[in-house]
Amino acid sequence: MRRTQSTVNDVPKPAAAERLARRIERRRHHGGIAARGWRGLVSTNLLICGAALLGALTSATALAHGTPIPGMSQQKKGNVLGGDFELLDTDGRVFKLSSQRGKIVLIYFGYTGCPDACPTDMLLFQEVLSRLGNRKDLVQPIFISVDPARDTPTVLAAYVRNFSPAILALTGSAQQLRAVGNTYGSHFSYVGRTPGSTTYTVDHSVNIYVINGEGRLVSVIPFGTPVKEVMRRIEAMLDKTG
Repeated sequence: MRRTQSTVNDVPKPAAAERLARRIERRRHHGGIAARGWRGLVSTNLLICGAALLGALTSATALAHGTPIPGMSQQKKGNVLGGDFELLDTDGRVFKLSSQRGKIVLIYFGYTGCPDACPTDMLLFQEVLSRLGNRKDLVQPIFISVDPARDTPTVLAAYVRNFSPAILALTGSAQQLRAVGNTYGSHFSYVGRTPGSTTYTVDHSVNIYVINGEGRLVSVIPFGTPVKEVMRRIEAMLDKTG
């Protein structure tokens, strides 16, 4: 698994947690993961990763419109990460990020066969929606599959439904997905993939990208950030917009 993070105040990257997550994912080569089978494993992984990450995690926040988020992967000077995009939902309809104006959007890039990081963050989405109560309609979590060869619309719909029907699943062609990923500083690569193979894994960034009601990327939440901190940031944004 590849982690791509932004940091502020020169907070060091938790390399030990990154190596642990990479080793776990590369040991797995088969099948999709249902939410109900991951409760125990996710709890264990959260404890391990949380201990390594606590005190080192932060998000990068854009201070003003047009200000690049510092430290993001391969960002060219003067370029601003984020922006509108088009992908397909599980019903084959075109989705545009701009259709979510007025909402906070949480974007995650992953794949349904991911053994640890993806189900962990989908459970985080589930918990965030639960804690938001009557304000949950103001927040839209999105799971973007970077594995279109295996993550068919049927597979994707069943996967996110295991966590919450409110999570929107999207995908597209490999070219579209790379374009969207590059727009947000998120990257992925296939490990052990050969023609006709279905047992490969995917190295991918494991951040959550936070989009404000104006459609701008304003924060990047690293993997392992406690739900309490995620809620604090989301609720502060909601309070600011009234």
